[in-house]
Amino acid sequence: MLKVKLEANEVELALNIANKRYIGNLRMGKTFSYGYTKGIKSQLTDGILGALGEVAYAKATNSFYNGSYSDDNQFYSDSDFQNNIEIRTQEKKSYNFLLIRPGEKKGKYILIIKDNNEDFNFSIMGSFIYNDDLPPEKLSNFGYQDRPAAYKIELKELKNIDNYDR
Repeated sequence: MLKVKLEANEVELALNIANKRYIGNLRMGKTFSYGYTKGIKSQLTDGILGALGEVAYAKATNSFYNGSYSDDNQFYSDSDFQNNIEIRTQEKKSYNFLLIRPGEKKGKYILIIKDNNEDFNFSIMGSFIYNDDLPPEKLSNFGYQDRPAAYKIELKELKNIDNYDR
C-alpha cells in the first residue's frame, strides 16, 4: 500500500478537473450511469473524490495526468492513465472493496481510499487486472434492485503496489 498526501495546489487541480467534467456532462445532457440516482450534491462530491484519487495516483507514481479526456468532445474513450489504468476512489468505510462492472474497459484497476475527512491523505490499496469477464459468483447488485450487477473484488485480491511496476 502506498500513502499519498495532496497539497493545496494538487487539491485545486482535482477540483478544476471535477468542475470541467461536471460542466462538460451538463452541456452534453449526460449524468452518471448505471442507475445512479443520488442527485446533484452527491454527483459533485463523487466527481471531486474521483479526481482527487486520480491526482493522488499521478503524484504517487510520477505519472502524466491529462484529466481523463481524450479530446475536446469529452467522450471518456481513454483510460484514466496510460497503459489502460483505471482509478477507483472511495471514502474509507468499515468494508471497502473494488467494484468493476461487466463490459467496462479492460485494463488495470487501482483502488484508492481517502483515509479520513480531516485532510487529503490517500491510501493506494492495490491493483487488479480485468481482461476477461469474471465468474458469475463474483457478481452482486449489493441490494440495489434497480442497478445492474457488478463484480466485487476483495482487498485481499488486489496486487500490492508498494514497489509499483509502471
